[in-house]
Amino acid sequence: MRRIPWSACVAIAVLLASGCDWSDDEAPESPLNEEQAGERAEKHISDTVAALPDSLELAPLGRTVSAACDPEPLITVSKRYWLDGLPAEENDEHVEALVEYWNTNGYTVVEDLRPDKLFVSVRNDEDKFQMSVRSGVQGDLSISTSSPCIHPSGTDESE
Repeated sequence: MRRIPWSACVAIAVLLASGCDWSDDEAPESPLNEEQAGERAEKHISDTVAALPDSLELAPLGRTVSAACDPEPLITVSKRYWLDGLPAEENDEHVEALVEYWNTNGYTVVEDLRPDKLFVSVRNDEDKFQMSVRSGVQGDLSISTSSPCIHPSGTDESE
């Protein structure tokens, strides 16, 4: 069983918290509800990892997390996966492939710690979902996505 290092937990917490940055006092950043945000998070993951070799297998890293935003009752919805089936010695190339995908598909790089650490964080320009890829202590890559702050029951009355 893989253990998540403390530094990775801190990085995930920072990613979740940074997804809740907005200027309107109590307005959600997205009209999606919790279920829709979970589905959109899955789509971001599946679309992104399509840039990687077919040998890739997604292995859930924990469960879907709904974390509180400030002000309550707003939340973010996050999903995380191990990227299994990829040789660790090719991590740099796989991360570069993800960054290239993000750069050509409407994402902005928020943080890139390469070459010191294998960590890149991006934000989708259209829907404000954030994604990151990182290498764990044992060299395994993981990918995560987090929604912007939403109201659990959504705010889009047209649906």
